[in-house]
Amino acid sequence: MRSLLISLTCIVTTCTLALTSVFAQVPAPSPRAKTSQQDSVEKQLRDADLAFAKATAERRLDGWMEYFAADAAILQDGKTITGTESLRAYYEPLFADKDFNLSWTPTKAEASKDGTMGYTYGDYEAKRGKKTSRGMYLTIWRKEAGKWKVIMDTGSSPAQQPREAKTPN
Repeated sequence: MRSLLISLTCIVTTCTLALTSVFAQVPAPSPRAKTSQQDSVEKQLRDADLAFAKATAERRLDGWMEYFAADAAILQDGKTITGTESLRAYYEPLFADKDFNLSWTPTKAEASKDGTMGYTYGDYEAKRGKKTSRGMYLTIWRKEAGKWKVIMDTGSSPAQQPREAKTPN
């Protein structure tokens, strides 16, 4: 019995070493090679996200809605809201609050090889009066009639927001 246990241990050890050796030889995936055309498309996508932020800051709800495709969706509070009519109804009360401001900056833009879809992500800041929340966002884009349109937007904030700095009275 003891020799059987030793034999099985040797077999398992040999197989483990063999598999480790095989997997150690598999090269790590390399970054996706990009063409200058793809770099150009990704710059256009990043510029579209920056223009989206600017339009939202300047024209609030109308600027925000201008960038959504007709079939766009958002993930918000455990719900999916789809279509520009539903999106406008969802965001109207938020943007009606004059103390509400939303800003963001993309840190990454990547487009499909054919240049028809892509995504951006980065950091956002939402202010409502004296309350500020920060987090990250992900926006998925589709090119329609030569323009980038948002087809999915979602954000994530830390579980616990940092405390606001107290201002002296």
